[in-house]
Amino acid sequence: MTMHELFALMIEKRASHFHVVPGSPIMMRSNGVLAPLDNRMLSPADTAALVESFLTEEQRYYFQENKDLNISQSVPGLSRFRVNIFQQRGSVACVVATHPPSPPTIDELGLPDIIQKLALNSRQGLILVCGPRGSGKSSTLAAMVNYILEMRTCQIISLENPIDYLHKNKKGIICQREIGTDTLSFEAAIESLMHQQPDVLISTEFDTYEVANTLVNMAAGGTLCIATTRAPSVAVVLENIINLYPPHLNQQVRTMLSVGLEAVVAQVLVQKASGTGLVPVFEIMVGTPGVRSLIRENKIYQIQSVMSTSGREHGMNTQEQALRQFVKKNIITQDEAYSKAVRPEDFKKLMSLPY
Repeated sequence: MTMHELFALMIEKRASHFHVVPGSPIMMRSNGVLAPLDNRMLSPADTAALVESFLTEEQRYYFQENKDLNISQSVPGLSRFRVNIFQQRGSVACVVATHPPSPPTIDELGLPDIIQKLALNSRQGLILVCGPRGSGKSSTLAAMVNYILEMRTCQIISLENPIDYLHKNKKGIICQREIGTDTLSFEAAIESLMHQQPDVLISTEFDTYEVANTLVNMAAGGTLCIATTRAPSVAVVLENIINLYPPHLNQQVRTMLSVGLEAVVAQVLVQKASGTGLVPVFEIMVGTPGVRSLIRENKIYQIQSVMSTSGREHGMNTQEQALRQFVKKNIITQDEAYSKAVRPEDFKKLMSLPY
């Protein structure tokens, strides 16, 4: 079976990922569940032949030199695929993910109203979309970008590794730059931003000091920056940002965040009670004056309390509140919610209260 035949089979089976690893059958993931495609065990020669037949000469050379390769490919009439190829125990393995060729909409994903308001009304500042691996961050980001393009006259520059969704110019225009294809690195792309004058900057990287510092400064200086990063909750992502900086700059970054941070959206995918799929659950913080003061004063630990009380009138909520609401509506089970809770003991306490 060729890689393109696997792409087609992936769409037929409505799988989100497939995994090619020596010593295992091809594994496909649907609705979060991993299952073998058949009983045939792959050898190291099988996986190497499958992957190498798919790559260009330049990509083969890059993989040989770096032992890791991220690429994406659009297949007309089928979908867009993201391929991560890596070496393990001296052999070749890969994981393929797919997204629809068109980006999702806010309505299709069922995103909270506050996310639509942020996309429509924010003209500057930093919006972070975070969550663990496979939490749907890319889809949420794509829906926000799609909505901005539909509703606002602006220029968007996106820095992506790799490009997941292909956006079309609408009321706004977008330039999508894939790291390694359209530019050598995030750092190289950032150096040229001053000449491109983006109204909105999108980044799928926020895990290094250089990238974070650029986005924090651009956000405080009047550009709308939207980025994704791995972190399970609002508090953790804020601590992660500060920890990227040298200790002597911690107060400086807290001050910059207190000026430029617009919102943090933390999400996780939870299995539906019906067993028919996954549903996103959101923890949301908005940069109100009270929240900004807590960040500046190094009182991040108090933000969760604000989110669960006075912050609710601004569209904020904690993950525990969001999970409880889904349990109350019988969308998810209490056991499933407990297993996905970032703070399981806090969730248990909240569930013990009367509705």
